[in-house]
Amino acid sequence: MFDLKSFRENNLKMTQAEFANHIGVRQDYISRLEQSTEQIPLEVLVKIANFTGTTLDELIKYKRPAPKPLEVDDTWRSADFTKRTIVDYINECGTRYRSQWGENYDKYISELRDRMERVIAKPKVAIVGHSDVGKSRLINSIIGSEKMPTSWTPTTSITVYIKHIKDRPNYIEEEAWIFRTSPDGVVGWDERKLNNEEYCRSWKLAGGSADILKDYGTRQGEMYGTNEAGAAVIFVDSEILKNCDVIDLPGFGTGDRVEDDTMTLKAKEFADVLIYMSHAGQFMQGGSIEYLKEAINSLNVIENKKENELKPLSNLFVIASHAHTVDGGNPKSLTNILDNGCSRLLQTMPKAFWNNKKEISGHDYNYNIIRSRFFTYTTDIERLRVEFEKEIKILVEKLPQIINEKAKDFVRQYIKDTGVNMDNEIAEYNNIIAERDKYELLLKEIKKNEPKRANENQNRRMDLVSDIKKMSFSSVEKFADEYGCVISTDKIVSIIKEKGFKKKKEDIQSLVSFINSTLQHKMQDILKGHSDDLKEKIDKYLADFEGSVKSNNFSVDVGDIKFSFDVTKAFASGLAGAVTLGGLAFWAASMGNLGAYILVAKGVSLLSALGISVAGGTAGATAAVSAIGGPIVLGIALAIIAAISVFALLSGGWEKSLAKKIVKEYDSKNCLMKYKEGIEQFWTDTVNAFNVAADALDKEWKGYICNLEEMVSSYNIGDIQHKIKAAEEFKNFLSGIPL
Repeated sequence: MFDLKSFRENNLKMTQAEFANHIGVRQDYISRLEQSTEQIPLEVLVKIANFTGTTLDELIKYKRPAPKPLEVDDTWRSADFTKRTIVDYINECGTRYRSQWGENYDKYISELRDRMERVIAKPKVAIVGHSDVGKSRLINSIIGSEKMPTSWTPTTSITVYIKHIKDRPNYIEEEAWIFRTSPDGVVGWDERKLNNEEYCRSWKLAGGSADILKDYGTRQGEMYGTNEAGAAVIFVDSEILKNCDVIDLPGFGTGDRVEDDTMTLKAKEFADVLIYMSHAGQFMQGGSIEYLKEAINSLNVIENKKENELKPLSNLFVIASHAHTVDGGNPKSLTNILDNGCSRLLQTMPKAFWNNKKEISGHDYNYNIIRSRFFTYTTDIERLRVEFEKEIKILVEKLPQIINEKAKDFVRQYIKDTGVNMDNEIAEYNNIIAERDKYELLLKEIKKNEPKRANENQNRRMDLVSDIKKMSFSSVEKFADEYGCVISTDKIVSIIKEKGFKKKKEDIQSLVSFINSTLQHKMQDILKGHSDDLKEKIDKYLADFEGSVKSNNFSVDVGDIKFSFDVTKAFASGLAGAVTLGGLAFWAASMGNLGAYILVAKGVSLLSALGISVAGGTAGATAAVSAIGGPIVLGIALAIIAAISVFALLSGGWEKSLAKKIVKEYDSKNCLMKYKEGIEQFWTDTVNAFNVAADALDKEWKGYICNLEEMVSSYNIGDIQHKIKAAEEFKNFLSGIPL
């Protein structure tokens, strides 16, 4: 469709009044034509053609000139060099060393390679917002290519991962692949497994050029109605994509596909950077604030006062899109819109809303900090997007540098920790050679004692599971009390007066939003408190396990023989394989680099995971529960806001009438039960994660005993000396990793 506004501004450089005068029509008529989604009348096109000296065919084919792509320095090349150098070393030297040490250390090699793939990964920039706020247009602008379908109607309906052309695996020949939606609507195609050909082919729905996104990923596409597509990946030659991946998420709140909201909520949890877009004409109104608050709650905290120079919330961009539509892009009007939007957002937040992030980062979050993350954007007027482009450029150039240094530190610590394990193994092998008789006695005692030890450990395990279930019950009980205190007529009336809410629709919506955030914060505090208790219980469980396998527990005196078995590492390695962590994310966050890897394996960015592990303490629980209840709270808030918005307020005593109505709506929508279900799911995830990790610990211990028994019973000094040499060679291999 002919873009009259762009043609007038970019080609003719005229105001609406000047242009209207030249073609003999009123200015308000031109204004209506530029805002209309209908075709320009033929008689008007003829007038424009006659005035400008262009043909009708040239006018119809006219396209809005795309802004220049964002120019970004390629800072990822250093991180990529680090990754490729280490992986190449593992593949090449590992093969050579393997002939000397056999298969015993294959698990270490696989573990190291997997960690490299996970920790040295490009940061992900997610674009979110309601439908029709211009997400796809912004993406096309910054990548400098019209790859994402755009339209005046809501378009993108699948999650699209946009990557640099050099990141395309060899087995993918097409420009884009479409992947099936998940059967359960929750766990879909995992972008982190892009290099796993077998996995990706099992999810593949179709492949082709960028145009295939229109067929499967837009509401106008031929295949949209089949609901088969859930995600896509497209590879583009773009400067910014050298430093980061961009994720285009389905628009919120379209109403026609609930799964769009589900996909968006899930996918943005893995983002390092969040660009939240709201139309400047309705900036931060209605449900926009609810979606933004939920997004902020789940956004990874990458800034850390002690660890990096990133500004607070530097990975959050709140964009007033289509900024040119407000008074022709008047700076003063737009500043007022951003100021008011930020104030409305903060009005809905309890004082403690930012405490969670403060505990992790060490930064304060005040009005000025939050307001600094609000920007205008339009592709039509450069000055209205220049500040955003400057800030996003700085960030995507800085993040790869931080990731590179953090990854090197991560590998150094891995080498150090694994080296200690190797030293323990070598010491144990030497002891077996020197004191075989003691080890024979020890193994007899172990086998004799194992049934009793296993039984006692099983009892401790059952006790811990029982304790977690008690935490679940206590959490629900405590929250129910807090809920009752908040969802009461008197309390809501007091909130109205304390916050100064007025009798108008906007304030009533803010009131409901504030109430929901208050409830969410109370729920998070309760879960954090119990997660702190859980950490102590997990530590005790592991200490008891370790104590039960010490040599001084046996009836025969074999001296103080130390096993090379690492209880904590075995438990943590098992935990990394759990689907979700629940409250055990708190324990993981207290474990330094070992815990950071567990969090990275769950999709938390390296920056955030290491920041959490550095902060330690309560920060671990904070990170674990910060997003808990997000979808629940969001759903409740939107439902209550919708119900209250049609409530007619009388002039006298309106505060109490409104409070009663709010209480009634919370009751009728069974909100307390929804919160309870979220809390119970958190602790169910905790139990499941603990069982996975405890099973792995038991399995590793049994395997260790079998290996020890094999060495002692065979007592082939040559074999044991070979194991010593292999361990020493493996240490040499690790120390040779290029950093």
